Amino acid sequence: MALVLYLVPYYLNGLAENWEIAAFFVGAVLIILEVLVIPGFGVAGVAGLVLTIGSLILVMLNNNDFDFFFVGAGEVVKAVTTALAGMLGGIILMFFGGVRLANSDVFKRVSLESTQPRSEGYTSNTRIGTFIGKEGEAYTVLRPSGKIMIDDELYDAYTRGDYIDKGSRIVVVSEEGSSLRVKLAQDVPKEGMA
Repeated sequence: MALVLYLVPYYLNGLAENWEIAAFFVGAVLIILEVLVIPGFGVAGVAGLVLTIGSLILVMLNNNDFDFFFVGAGEVVKAVTTALAGMLGGIILMFFGGVRLANSDVFKRVSLESTQPRSEGYTSNTRIGTFIGKEGEAYTVLRPSGKIMIDDELYDAYTRGDYIDKGSRIVVVSEEGSSLRVKLAQDVPKEGMA
């Protein structure tokens, strides 16, 4: 909506050319590709920013295909200042408005503010008691995650990057959420395993 309100008056007055509007959308697509598809911050992101900001500035100038003969320096400064001030104002509004929105009564009605502590029964973990130190067997290959069996019950488990073959003896070293972190139980005889 803001983009339509920005571009339509300039287009109707003959200031915004079709190629300037197209440059804006190409720049926006390049920024989206940089954020979602292309890793890092590289050529696509910089080109997208230059095209987007440049097109917003060029829309305000009465140039004719990059012919700035009839455009005064004051008009260029005014266009650059307007575009950058609008962007800076939008960023400031987003940060300060976002904080105020998070503290507003409307947002408090739709957001969950209470905590759900484990001591009151809020947990996705159905295990009772601790499993640290318990021994079992790798029910599947752990690479690094998989299933283990302890006391004839299956549990989700993972290692710190080690691969453990199916049927290997394991020992639980910690509990992380609903998963158990395990390692090979090398020093425990198989007969002593539960």
